[in-house]
Formats: sequence, C-alpha cells, structure tokens
Amino acid sequence: MIKNEPKIFLVINLSYLGDVLVTNALCQNIKLNYPDSKVVFMVNKPFYEAALNQECVDDVIYYDKKNEHKGILGFFKFLFNCPYKNKIDTTIILYANDRGIVLSYLLGSKIMISSSKTISKLLVTHNTNDFGEYVSMQDINAHFISLVTGKPAKILPIKYNTCLENDSYALKIKKEFEGEEIIGLCTVGKHIENYLPIEIAIDIIEKLNAKGKTVFYFGAGNDCRKYADQLKKRGCVKFVDLTNATTISQLANIMKLCQAVISIDTGTLHLAYATQTPVVAVFYQPKMVEKWAPRRFLYENTAVIDKDYSSENILNKTFELIDKSKK
Repeated sequence: MIKNEPKIFLVINLSYLGDVLVTNALCQNIKLNYPDSKVVFMVNKPFYEAALNQECVDDVIYYDKKNEHKGILGFFKFLFNCPYKNKIDTTIILYANDRGIVLSYLLGSKIMISSSKTISKLLVTHNTNDFGEYVSMQDINAHFISLVTGKPAKILPIKYNTCLENDSYALKIKKEFEGEEIIGLCTVGKHIENYLPIEIAIDIIEKLNAKGKTVFYFGAGNDCRKYADQLKKRGCVKFVDLTNATTISQLANIMKLCQAVISIDTGTLHLAYATQTPVVAVFYQPKMVEKWAPRRFLYENTAVIDKDYSSENILNKTFELIDKSKK
C-alpha cells in the first residue's frame, strides 16, 4: 500500500434495511477517528441504496445472496471480482455473519472485528461480545470502532442524505401534490406481530382525511400489497398507495415532502428519522424500544408509542410533532 494512501475500512452488514441504516453511527465514528480513511459498506443487494446515501460512506459494494453470488460458485465470483481484494486495512463484520467473516479473511483484511460465537471467531483478530452499557443497536454497532481506537465511540444520530432535485420520480410526486399536507403511513414490516391493526389504520386514514391531510401509504413486499388491498376492500380508499412503487432513495426523498410519518417498528421507521423527518414510532413489542427506537435526545422530532395504541393517541402525537416542527 502506498504510504500516504487513506486507510480502507470495510463495513459488512448483510441484513435488512433497518439493520443497514443503524450502522451509520459506526461509519460516522470511523470518519471521526480516521478522517482521511475510505469507508466501504458491503450490503445484501436489495439494500444497496440504504448504504449508498449514508453520511460518511464513500463506496458501496453488494453481495447478491439470492442470485449472482448464490452458493459456492457465487461466493468465489464475488471474491474474484471484488475491487478491494488485498487493499483492506480493517473489516468490521456486523451481526457476527460467518459468510462476512470468511469473505473478509479471503479478501486479505489485516484487521477483522466481529462478535462471533462460532468457529469463525478463529479467523477474527478482534472479537467481542461485551458491549458494556450500550443497549441501542446503533450504539452497539458504533462500539466496534473502539476495538481499534481504544476509546469509546461517540453517540451520534444516524443520517441518510436526500437529494430531491436529482430524483425525477420524487419531483413528479411533489408537483402532483403541491400545496397538500402529507402524512406518511407504514403499517407492515418484517414481523407480523408488529403490524398496525387494520381497524386502527382505517381510523387514522379517515381522521387524517377529515382534517384535510393527504396520506401516503409506504411499504414493500407481498404482505404490504395485501394489506393495502384490504384497506380498499373495506372502503378505505382515500390514500396514495406507494406500495412497491419506490426505491429506497426515492422513498427517502418523498419522506421529505411529508409533515410527519407514522410507522411501526420496521426499516421504514429508521429511514424516516434518518432523513430528519418527524416520525411517530409505534412499538407493539415494548421490549424492543430500548434496542431499536429513536431516542429523543438524538432525534428531537420523534415520538415513541409503546402503550395506548389507540388511533387518537397516535394522531395526537403526530399533530404535536407537526406543531413543534412549525415553531
């Protein structure tokens, strides 16, 4: 390596949208400690855009688990084509992913950091399962840099950068709904136990309509499609159905058109507050709040609901955030 070439950090997170987004605190901490370094983020292909526009991320590479890099042949195809082979100083593998650990080893990473509990930990240079007093997942992720620096990571808000001006689809939406007061709504995620009950969703949409608000319905996947169809079958049709209609970056840009977003505990929630959009986070599993919910001291324009899940309470919190953002 050339003496003055910036250090290359590879961050590997092959999980889902929310997991990728809350890794941003780690990326920011890397840059704080090594401002001239290059931060490369490796993700599962569907979440490429979740990493691409994050603060302090310089490059993104993807691992296509279901197609291009599926199986052992795909594994070696990735290794052969990876532009960072034998150039990586430090790799941080989140969630103790065995595939990520083996990949970073074969890519020639000098330092490998993870929290493996399997035999793969024998390949890792720095392994820990001790996160001290850290409980929030974004703080746990950021903590891994301390194994390199020897000092605590800084507690930072995650940030996803938007650029409406370069997004033709979001600009089209903006023009179409110019002057309208928009509220985003996300009711479906990865875990069915987190879903917003459809009766609550109907009541929220109808009451927002009654106050002159336009509701944008956010979501992706078959379950979200079925939920939106059920809303319509039950006569709740006055919402803009954006199910499976946007990329991640397009969704982020459209969120900036919203006065607020109401979301259950899912990736859409994390994208909303990472774009500094006011967001009401509805947690039907209170035990997950400490680990996954946005904290007010980092995200002032957020509200967390872990009890009293009535539509009235959700809407009251939403209007409180809107009023606060206008001041």
